[in-house]
Amino acid sequence: MATMKIASIETARLLRKRRFNEPTTAHYDPQGNLIERPEDGVDKCWNSPTYDATPNRKAYAAPTLALAQHWLREKKRFDVLVDREYFLGKVGKYYARIYRLRDGAMGETPKFRSYEKALEAGIMRALRAM
Repeated sequence: MATMKIASIETARLLRKRRFNEPTTAHYDPQGNLIERPEDGVDKCWNSPTYDATPNRKAYAAPTLALAQHWLREKKRFDVLVDREYFLGKVGKYYARIYRLRDGAMGETPKFRSYEKALEAGIMRALRAM
């Protein structure tokens, strides 16, 4: 069974800045270390204000890329779709297309060797475009 890739710390910070507040089982601690299993095993909203009692203790929710993609589509109206270049019968690298659903604006990422890197680049680009 394939494991779901968790967003990088840079993506997690951008998600927090854009008010991502969904329960996740993984988070980044204030030093940037990934903690995949909380001690009590319960999903938490790591970006909620209850975890921000002091500015030095900010934790960042670390969602899977699929959850971040779903949140962008459902809450922020950005579609991030990964495609693969195909030319004269040859399959190439992956890239992501970003659609802003409210007005149809579109953008693309550079090409990547892996699907996950293209997806994360697309998510980052959508978050920066907000």
